[in-house]
Amino acid sequence: MMQIEESIKSYGKKIDKLLKEIIPPDRHDFLGEPIWHHMNTGGKRVRPAICLITCEALGGNPDNALYFALAVEILHNMFLLHDDVEDGDTMRRDKPTVWVKYGIDNAINAGDYMVAKGYQSILASPVSTEKKLKLVEVFTLTYEKTVEGQALDINLRAAKDITVKDYLEMVRLKTGYYLACGMVGGAIVADISDTVVDSIWELGKNMGPAFQIRDDLIDLTYGKGRGGVIGSDIKEGKASFLYAYSLEVANIEEKDKLIQIMAKPREDTTDDDIRWVMNLYDKYGVKEYAQNYAEDLIKHAHKTIEKLPVGNKEVFREIANFMAQRTA
Repeated sequence: MMQIEESIKSYGKKIDKLLKEIIPPDRHDFLGEPIWHHMNTGGKRVRPAICLITCEALGGNPDNALYFALAVEILHNMFLLHDDVEDGDTMRRDKPTVWVKYGIDNAINAGDYMVAKGYQSILASPVSTEKKLKLVEVFTLTYEKTVEGQALDINLRAAKDITVKDYLEMVRLKTGYYLACGMVGGAIVADISDTVVDSIWELGKNMGPAFQIRDDLIDLTYGKGRGGVIGSDIKEGKASFLYAYSLEVANIEEKDKLIQIMAKPREDTTDDDIRWVMNLYDKYGVKEYAQNYAEDLIKHAHKTIEKLPVGNKEVFREIANFMAQRTA
């Protein structure tokens, strides 16, 4: 685990350096400033680092995957920037979100610009035209599927009949693809077969939901860097694993009240509302069930890893464990 964390730090520095070349922070063009306000709030550059770690572990030159790794990081942060607008979040990593500081119009426009810069970064990759095309296809597929997942997320908020099955479908789209995206790109640069690439996509379908369930739990424990606020997902009426499972196990009166609370506008949701929901989760052991479910998904991920037709499986085990054990 420590080796993965050190690699993330090392590769993260390379990503930051290249990012400053692709999107200069000192340009006064109404784009660089809001983008770098967001980028400077933090972030561990986990996804691009995993791309480079995968490429190296599979015998490739990570420098050749650097531009794709950067594109993955740009796409990730574009999603965060737009998510903050769509969710109405005012804090990101304990600092004002871009839409709060610069306005919704500038936040949306900055995100759109980042997509273009992601494609530009891929096209600058020092690889063959054939590989660039494959990388563009991976990036485009990830973009498409993540947006499909986000559409479900937005429209399932405070849904009266969402099930755990519905939730898992949503997060496989929203999180699974772009969690696997970096690993897939790293494998392509390393000249790995299509069979291995398909297996890595499958790995993402298990890791993505596990990662997202952990995110749901973090919101009720550590918070998500939103000024110390616990329960942001409840205020948003977010279709979390916890909410979906509660609808399956709570009694009729509890379900009705839970739906009413989740359907409230963010500003009308009180601290008492959040406490009531958290007490309901405690009553039915929802958080424990969610944690166990995430751990089962990671076990399935490990089974997929064991089937990977590659020599170095350990790096994939470490990545899966790192993602499963995150606390922020």
